[in-house]
Amino acid sequence: QPVKHPRNPLLVADKPWEKTMLNRGSVIYDKQAKLFKMWYSVYTADLVDQLLCYATSRDGLKWDKPAVNPADGSNVIPNFKAANPPSVFKDLHETDPARRYKMLYGAGTSKKYTTNAAYSPDGLKWTPEPANPVIPHSDTLNSCFWDAGRRRYVAFVRFGPPNIRMVSRVESPDFVHWSPKVTVIGRRPVDVPFDTKLYGMRVLPYHGTFLGFLSAYHGETIKPIPEDKLWMDRTNVQLTFSRNGLTWEPVGQ
Repeated sequence: QPVKHPRNPLLVADKPWEKTMLNRGSVIYDKQAKLFKMWYSVYTADLVDQLLCYATSRDGLKWDKPAVNPADGSNVIPNFKAANPPSVFKDLHETDPARRYKMLYGAGTSKKYTTNAAYSPDGLKWTPEPANPVIPHSDTLNSCFWDAGRRRYVAFVRFGPPNIRMVSRVESPDFVHWSPKVTVIGRRPVDVPFDTKLYGMRVLPYHGTFLGFLSAYHGETIKPIPEDKLWMDRTNVQLTFSRNGLTWEPVGQ
């Protein structure tokens, strides 16, 4: 049972370019550098695009925002914008140093999002894939990694188009050409009374199995929430488990 750390929040909007909203992103532990690395998004002033920002930590608690942008000394990754937060991982399987870090991110507009790929030698200088978009519509909470067992890149994305809050899976031999989407987690009947939608799932390969951290969004509304329905318009994280990445079971239910 996870317990929130007493020092939360660990990352706060304390820079001039963070006046809108800090959005989601990716955190990895770089074993070679012995460093936690984070890529997170910040909306631009017009709330159309999102800046990609970078932070590092030695212990996962105290985070620094290094000056990686030579133009203004900020922690904003230069020359890169996305419509939605990234999924980043360090690919130790890759033989091309220029593609050591890989990313899937959302681009486009709310009516026509696409899933794009990008590469970097160091996690700071990113080059979009020329063949973008690489996956049909999936706007947020994508999760990608190298599956050593299947010798394939695997990604978990939303179903669509049209965009529907269910979890689908795709795979690729080269991070460019992806298989058709296969929905692995749809709407669960037990959650119908709470109007639960599956916002996305982050997946962690773990000793030949897979752990899924499912973002469950309950009772979406823009209306005032009554006292007897405080569960509405809330998100929680549910743990799921799989041995093959295709068949998933909830844990503890």
